[in-house]
Amino acid sequence: MSSTIRLTALAVVVPCCLVLAGCSAEVNVGGGSGASGEEIAEEVRTKYAGKTGIELTRLTCEGVKADVGEKFTCSGRNARGVQLQIAGRVTDTEAGGFDYSWHVTEAVAPGVLYERALRRQLEEEGVVLAEVRCPVEVEVGVGEKVRCRATDANGSSRDVVLRLTDLDGGFEYRVGGEAPSEGPSA
Repeated sequence: MSSTIRLTALAVVVPCCLVLAGCSAEVNVGGGSGASGEEIAEEVRTKYAGKTGIELTRLTCEGVKADVGEKFTCSGRNARGVQLQIAGRVTDTEAGGFDYSWHVTEAVAPGVLYERALRRQLEEEGVVLAEVRCPVEVEVGVGEKVRCRATDANGSSRDVVLRLTDLDGGFEYRVGGEAPSEGPSA
C-alpha cells in the first residue's frame, strides 16, 4: 500500500476538537450602577476559565452600564492564542448589583492549533507525517471549511479539508476526495 493511499485510507475516524470558545454564562456582579468594565472582565475571565479550562490572558469590556437590557462588548485572547469577541447584556438589576449574560460571538484561532490536532489524529491512526500546513489564522464558525496540506514521511502530499462543527474548535476532516470524517479533541 503506498503512503498516499495510507494517508487517504486512514482518514475515517473520530471527532476532533480544540476547545476554543463556545461559552456563555449568567453572572451577578455587586456594586450597583458603579460596576466597571474591569469588574465585568474579571467575572467573564473566571467563568470562561471554569467552562473551558483555558485562561483568558487579556480581556477588555467596554460600554458596561447597569441598566436592564444594556449591551456591552468584550475583546481579548485566551492562553492558546485564540482572539475572542464576547457580547453581553444586563439581564436584571437589584440593590447592590446586577446580573448579566454573555457569550462568545467570534473566535479567530491560530492555524497551528488545527495543524497539531490534525497531525495528532492522523498519527494515532498510524500515519507518520513530515508536515501539516493550515492557514495562519482560522475564523472559527460552524460549517466553515479550512484547507490544509498534509505530507507523510515518504513525501506524499494530500489536501485535507476541515469542516468546523462548533465554536469549541470541533471539526470533521476529509483527505483528498473522500467523505468527511470526524476526528478527536485537541
